[in-house]
Amino acid sequence: MEAKSITVQDLRNLAENKLSVQMPSFAAAISTRNLVSYVRKAYPLPKGLNYETSTAEMQNGGYEITISITGERKS
Repeated sequence: MEAKSITVQDLRNLAENKLSVQMPSFAAAISTRNLVSYVRKAYPLPKGLNYETSTAEMQNGGYEITISITGERKS
């Protein structure tokens, strides 16, 4: 998915526990990581689950940020 921004709702509704977004600049990628930090504190996941981010520079000059939910779900 290519986007200039994502929302809190996008993060709260992660499909398949993973979202990869192509951002146009490093500043946009950092802004998205900051949003993940906000969501992590404002809307905690169930115990045992955590948000994890990874950022990589793409050949076209943009950045890809991957946001995933890691950990074990408690039944």
